[in-house]
Amino acid sequence: MKQIDAHLHVWSNDPVKFPFRPSTPESIAQGDAEFLLDLQSEVGVDGALIVQPIHHEFDHSYVNDVLARYPDKFVGMALADPKADDPTAALQVLKDEHGYQGVRLNPGLWPDSESMDGSIGDRLMSFCADNGWVVGFLIEPTHFAQVDALLTRHPETKAIIDHFGSVTPGQTNEIDELLALAKHPNLYVKVSRFPVQSDSEWPYSDMSKIFHHLIVAYGVDRLMFATDFPHVVAQCGYARGWQIADHVEPALTDEQRTWLMGGTVTNLFNGWGD
Repeated sequence: MKQIDAHLHVWSNDPVKFPFRPSTPESIAQGDAEFLLDLQSEVGVDGALIVQPIHHEFDHSYVNDVLARYPDKFVGMALADPKADDPTAALQVLKDEHGYQGVRLNPGLWPDSESMDGSIGDRLMSFCADNGWVVGFLIEPTHFAQVDALLTRHPETKAIIDHFGSVTPGQTNEIDELLALAKHPNLYVKVSRFPVQSDSEWPYSDMSKIFHHLIVAYGVDRLMFATDFPHVVAQCGYARGWQIADHVEPALTDEQRTWLMGGTVTNLFNGWGD
């Protein structure tokens, strides 16, 4: 089984050729694909699922370029523009011309007049079901009810909650709500962004209990491990970010590791030379 990092971003070193959105800070972390590939080669990671970064916002040209140059290394997830007149039109182009297989929904980008579980969300969920795409939710616990509503109306749409749903170890009620969402059989969870969600230092052992609760609720075949590169580089380094899984307590079994470190994501998406 290939080892696949199930969630990360890449962005350009050349903002003239591949512009950043206007609000991007003048100095941001290095995030180009070649830097990532060098780091992955050091720890034996075979590829990744790239999620369109907010720094390039809805201009997917850099990720398009990366997907074209490294077709056996990367699979792409787009970023939806819920304020567009037709939020699915650009996604159809990305699917047909660049092979994207999913889209991130970020409720922070939604119009003030509507929540994520409104008509725009319904349209995007239907588009994904019709095209065999996967939805990725970048959400806080306050959005769990919206996810529940969307999945109840669109049970055929496969979806992922990113970054533990942004729960932290002390949020008992919110963790229970995340676990309850496992009732939706097409919902998956990324166990990722440990340095942000944890209240402790590397290897972020206070996240282990949540990790194991998710395994029980969802099954390990609906969970996937990820580093959230390039943010992880400054937080603990890519290698140590990938090795967090080695320090989960109690230790993961070989079968659990196989699913988490590549099995689930390669089962859900097509690519990586297979």
